[in-house]
Amino acid sequence: MTELVSALAAHRQAMWLREEARLAGGEWREARAASHATRDAITAPAVRVTVLMPSLADTAKAAADATYAMRNATDHAALDTARARANAAAEGLVTAAGELLNAA
Repeated sequence: MTELVSALAAHRQAMWLREEARLAGGEWREARAASHATRDAITAPAVRVTVLMPSLADTAKAAADATYAMRNATDHAALDTARARANAAAEGLVTAAGELLNAA
């Protein structure tokens, strides 16, 4: 779970930098490459969470999807909104994991 949440945070940051540069009309090829790497880093921990904690599979997917949704923001306000949604989804995943583990 820790690895997944960390990977989601890294991807949110990479997507923020990428989309910020794109929206500003700047060079964003390097930021795009970085975001591809951070997105790839989500896959393995997401699979582990899904297999080991199947009741969290949907919540983990929602957190990843919310982070991916930062892509192609139409403006800075949309980017801010998407980032806030991604943060909230990741926090929801942590809360759900805590509740699941504390119930055991």
